[in-house]
Parts: sequence; structure tokens; C-alpha cells
Amino acid sequence: MTTSYESVDQNKFGFEKFEHFFRETDVDGSGYIDQDELIEKLIKCGFKGSVDSMKRMFATADTSGDGQISFHEFMVAMGFKLSPKHKGDMMRFVFSEYDTHGNRKIHISQLEKIFKEFEKHFVRGEIRRMRELAEKMKDSAGFIDYEEYLKQIQIQQGIIKMEQLKPKPKKPEEPVVEKVSATTVTSTFTAPPPKMYNGPKMVQLTYKLHYRVPKGSDDKLAILGDIPELGKWNPADAVIGTESPIGSGWWSVIMEVPAETPFEWKWVVIPKSKCHIVRWEIEYGGPNRTAYSGDRNQIITHTHIPWQDWTKY
Repeated sequence: MTTSYESVDQNKFGFEKFEHFFRETDVDGSGYIDQDELIEKLIKCGFKGSVDSMKRMFATADTSGDGQISFHEFMVAMGFKLSPKHKGDMMRFVFSEYDTHGNRKIHISQLEKIFKEFEKHFVRGEIRRMRELAEKMKDSAGFIDYEEYLKQIQIQQGIIKMEQLKPKPKKPEEPVVEKVSATTVTSTFTAPPPKMYNGPKMVQLTYKLHYRVPKGSDDKLAILGDIPELGKWNPADAVIGTESPIGSGWWSVIMEVPAETPFEWKWVVIPKSKCHIVRWEIEYGGPNRTAYSGDRNQIITHTHIPWQDWTKY
């Protein structure tokens, strides 16, 4: 792949320059480059090759085969072997993407998906030792403090370099409103209204995925799962996604699910009639995806989705 980009001088353009190129090319801000974005950017940069050659370059860089180039795929295609510091930054970024609570903790069940993203930067022995360390560091509920985990990887394996995180800024305290008179000084405040509970707390999960349905088809992207809110694997009750803009291939599925609830699920393609499954996704590492709803609304973009043809439910 590097020979296809031979007009780019790596000695002149360092890691940061290539990173800037990637961010500029990713015009929709999705965190991934699609084929059209890459071709448009290369033409603007004066690339003299044919469109077919640019398509071949894209296919070579898209090692996951999902029709998009991630930042890490791009940097590897540019001939970069990530330094320990860049590996540390990359791992921290990936963990933060899976940190649904914002408390720097992830569940052990999420690690296989995360390790898939690490495979191109670490050898199998390093990944194996990471797995073993994670098993040792998980708490009784199966959660891992990933900042401490990364620190231990640096100490024990020396394959990454972590910079000290700055402490999170504290929220300013609410000012106390004081009422002053000639004879008294009293602090006053308004008590919050009592909480009313009319059932389990619900959270909104928005899952996004890029998928193009065949032209003229009434197929839709949807989500099925093992809880009632996700249809309990019945295609008639699947949660249907919305493509926006129409024809763009970008789908969003908005789900209302109980808070703090584990569940299993899959992306599916179904016809408008919802009578059967057209295609199931094939998830890495097991038959179904697993998730934990957490206690707040989330928006998550998924990538690396392999599909299986399926003609009937």
C-alpha cells in the first residue's frame, strides 16, 4: 500500500501530518473514510492515478473488509508501525469509546471486541498476556479500571507508554443564595421535588451503522434482541432503523430499554413486511452481541460488521 502513496514523503510528513490528512478526508466526521471520500481527497491533492487504481488502494487499506477505512487501518497502510506512545494513546481512545458510564471502567465481556481492534498492532503473545492480565484485574462484577489496566500493561510488558491523565475538573459548587435584612442573615434554598417512580427507569440507546440496501429494495436495517424491547428475536417486533439522508447508507436505530440491563442482540436486514430475516450479521467471538444498557442515554457507531445471507427466519 505504501508504494501506492509514493508521492507522500514520510520523512516530510510525520504521524501528525497523516492524522491531519485523515481528519480532512473524513468529511462527514464519522471517524472512518469511505471510498468516495478517499477518491475525492486524492483528486483534490493532485493524485494522477486512475479511479480504478484509487479503488484498489482503498481495498488494500480496508483490511477489515467493511467498506470503510478506520484511522488505524489508514496509518498502517501509510507504513507506520505505531510507537509505544501512539499504541498507548490508541488503546486509551478505544477503551474510552466503550466506556459507556464515563467512569474509566469497562466490562470483561467487551474485551474480545476491543482486542479485535488491537490485533493489527500487537502480536498474538502480547494479546494473550493482555487477556490474562484482564482476568486477574477484573472486580467481582466483572469490571476493569482500564487506566490502571493500561498502566500495568506498560509496567509488565513495556509495549506501550502511557501519559499521566489530568484529573477531571471539579464541577463548581452551586452558589448559596443569602437573604439579608437589618437584623438577620439566613441562607435559603429550594428543595428539589420528590422523585416519582412509575416503573423501571428507561434509557435511550442509538446505534448507528453504514449499510447500503440494494436499489429498488424495501429492505430495512434493524435490531433484534433477547429482551421484549428488542423483539425477543421475533422479526415482526424488530426495532427498525432510519436511513438519513435517504440513500446515504447511514442508518440509526433508536431503542428504549430498561436501565442497568444486560442483553444480547444482532443487526439484521428485514423487508418492510417484517415477515422474515433477509440477513443476519455474523458477530466475532460468539453467536450474539452482548451489551449493558447503563444508566444514561448513549449514541454508538458500529463498524466491522460481517454479514451472512439468510433466506428465511
